[in-house]
Amino acid sequence: MISFTDLVRQSRFLPYAHRGASKLAPENTLAAFQFAYDLGFKIIETDVRCSTDGIVYAFHDDTLQRMVGDVRKIEDLTSHQIDELRIDGEHSIPKLRNLYEAFPQAYFNLDAKSWNCVEPLIALVDRVSAKERTCFGSFSQARLDAITGRISGYTPARSFGTRGTLGLYLNYLLNRSISVNQTCAQLPVKRYGVTLVNSGTLSYYRSLGLKTYVWTVNDAEEMQRLIDIGVDGIMTDDCVLLKSVLQQNGLW
Repeated sequence: MISFTDLVRQSRFLPYAHRGASKLAPENTLAAFQFAYDLGFKIIETDVRCSTDGIVYAFHDDTLQRMVGDVRKIEDLTSHQIDELRIDGEHSIPKLRNLYEAFPQAYFNLDAKSWNCVEPLIALVDRVSAKERTCFGSFSQARLDAITGRISGYTPARSFGTRGTLGLYLNYLLNRSISVNQTCAQLPVKRYGVTLVNSGTLSYYRSLGLKTYVWTVNDAEEMQRLIDIGVDGIMTDDCVLLKSVLQQNGLW
């Protein structure tokens, strides 16, 4: 199994399952990840948060309200309390370690949602020897730097935080060639009213040696438009749809 970095370098196009196949099962549940994997998605994108006793979970929100109907914050609970919760009355909140074990041939794209999970995440990735099949991303550039700078004995795959993304776009506007140490750019098409992904920006990102992956796209026409202008991958909630579009384009 090649590293995530080599996967990025060698692949023509990469499909990402955003929080699993979340059109088929609740997001960030084992069922959603299993559906995506069975469809052929080998990159699982998910978010991580941490219990009070240092266990890392795949979960996006700060509170449990949207997914569980519980007003508490997930990071105020112990792992025992989290393990008792059910999404839609059926699905447990999965531990990240269990996901690494359940999908030994999958790659993971992780967004650490808080500082609480930084140390436990670094320790877990090292403990389960998952450094080479993990790419780290975050809205927080500082948190992203803290994680990737402290993975022992290895330089992991990484994307840009918000500050890095804005810097990248500013240098595009200035037509300035820069040196980057990121593996790829993972971007929305637009952010704060600014178009970050078009044919011009893609050409610039490519000139820096960056592959560009776009999130989160669930519309067939938009998927096709992005493929036509040359993106290198798409993150989606609708894994069935993206697979169909990629098959039609000879990219699956």
